[in-house]
Amino acid sequence: MLIFLAILVMVVYVVQSYSGKHALKDVDYDYTFSKRLIEPEEPFELISTIINKSRRFIPFILLQENLPKGVRAVHEKAGLKEDALGNVRYNSTIYMTARSKLERRLEIIFPSRGCYLFQGGRLHGGDFLGLQENRESFSIFREVVVYPRGVNVDQLEQMLGGFLGEVSVRRFIMEDPILTIGIREYTGSEPLNLISWKHSARNNELMVKQLDYTVETVITIVLDINGSGRDNPQHIEACFSLARSICQLFKEKNVFFDFVSNARIKTSKNQPQQLYRNLGNAQVHDILERLGRSTHHAFESFDQTVENVRLKREKSSGVIVITPQKDLAKQEAVQVLEAAGSAVIFMYGEDVDDFS
Repeated sequence: MLIFLAILVMVVYVVQSYSGKHALKDVDYDYTFSKRLIEPEEPFELISTIINKSRRFIPFILLQENLPKGVRAVHEKAGLKEDALGNVRYNSTIYMTARSKLERRLEIIFPSRGCYLFQGGRLHGGDFLGLQENRESFSIFREVVVYPRGVNVDQLEQMLGGFLGEVSVRRFIMEDPILTIGIREYTGSEPLNLISWKHSARNNELMVKQLDYTVETVITIVLDINGSGRDNPQHIEACFSLARSICQLFKEKNVFFDFVSNARIKTSKNQPQQLYRNLGNAQVHDILERLGRSTHHAFESFDQTVENVRLKREKSSGVIVITPQKDLAKQEAVQVLEAAGSAVIFMYGEDVDDFS
């Protein structure tokens, strides 16, 4: 009997020593999302995976995941814990059989626009008798981007007023020298390069080409967050919402547009801050992601942004400037764009009070 007890104690001791040192050996952790780009308050899943590659039974594992501030669980019984600083932690305990895989799904939402960074998790593993604990951290950084809310359609159209009509009128003032629809008599006001010498010789009088009005309507959307608006974060947030809604409206109406913003964004160091290209009615999702990543800090002045617009598209049919608050200096700065023939309208974040 004593020999049996001695053997039993020795076996327990060996198992205890081994499990204490190798509690988390060959145990991996990873996670992913059901969606990476989401709307405010749109539910999505945090999918956590734990794999036991060993041949051992693991009686206890505690998974601790640190979640970004502002996250909310869809179901109240999920067990998220928030400390006094707003940091959120999600804990779950499991056991694992040999060579097994376990997947945990947590349905969560983010109420507000932004770029949210997940940092991975930590595993706590116990020994055979539950007397010791080992920990292993998995620093895995991934992001979820939440789009800004949209502005109510009725309010958006009210703020735009007759701007699109004015842009359309200006479009027909600009002639396209590529398409000729006819010949007419020279009146003395047309430029010499429009004279058709072939038809002039045939009619024995000066004749000029009559051109079609086919210049494509291109509107430049300028998102500016400079100025005192930083003292009113809600005004800047409203600017992001305006930019989103206008881009989506133009996509629906097949209006070609450029988008430029001086808002600094949360991104990799190698990615340029400026986004400026002829987007047409496509790739609006690129702008929405940028708006979700945007901060309340500008990387250049409004004057520099206006100069960039002037240099890159002098013949824009119209320019929409979205800025937090009314500013006389900014209205004076855009005169250079008006002088180049662009219709300019200001839209202010402080005027937005109805979101969809």
